[in-house]
Amino acid sequence: MPDHIDVPITEWLYEVLRTFGMATPVAVRLKLPSKILRTSDPNQTPATLSDPKKPMLRLEIIDATLRCVQQALRGADWHHQQTAASHARQLEGILREGDCAFTVSQDGSRLERRMDEALHAPYDKAVDAGASKAETAADHLRAAFTETYGIKPDPSAAYSRAIKAVEAIANPLFLPKDPEPTLGKVRSRLDQGRHKFEMVIADRTGAPADIDAVVALISLLWHGQRDRHEAGPTSAPVTQEAAETAVHTAAILVHRTSSGSIREK
Repeated sequence: MPDHIDVPITEWLYEVLRTFGMATPVAVRLKLPSKILRTSDPNQTPATLSDPKKPMLRLEIIDATLRCVQQALRGADWHHQQTAASHARQLEGILREGDCAFTVSQDGSRLERRMDEALHAPYDKAVDAGASKAETAADHLRAAFTETYGIKPDPSAAYSRAIKAVEAIANPLFLPKDPEPTLGKVRSRLDQGRHKFEMVIADRTGAPADIDAVVALISLLWHGQRDRHEAGPTSAPVTQEAAETAVHTAAILVHRTSSGSIREK
């Protein structure tokens, strides 16, 4: 957290904690010492809390506050929803103007690592396309993004969610009668049946392009999950870099598959 925005962040935290009564939920979520709530103003201590040994603590408190507010306001009236949205926009303004490495998620429910808009745009399009075909695809893709770029990344969970996002679209499309469809089976069907499918985009001859690129992306995503099984000769933990690549690969596949880019001949 840059020092030059510490004061406005403190003021923002205090106001939100006080307005929505979030001091206790935030303290419980983060397992903070109970003594911080045993003060004359229990909202003040979490708002100013810092620890040199835990440089991410301030960001964790902000993230927890956003999440607790979002959870508490599920089903709340329009006025309370708008108040929370206004606070989220205010926070995003502080973080953006202060050149913070983190930003507020689009739904205002958490913090995410800030990324270039050129990288974020394909993800946004994929979420929209996935939601139009299968809500679970959009849900899995959002979860994968959060697990990858959140305050506490979980590369393994992110990779797993990325695969599920693609499966939510590809399984019913390419394996409609399979009782136990997987992305691996989708890959096999497309790989072995390349002559049965084509792309809507043309190749250099003007004919519909083959599906080699799609098969390659699915293969990359499927084979790259090296922690799917334990104790194998090539088993390995999923790295942060691999998770990021998986999420963006999944976003491309969800968007392209949802938009009908692959068709049967």
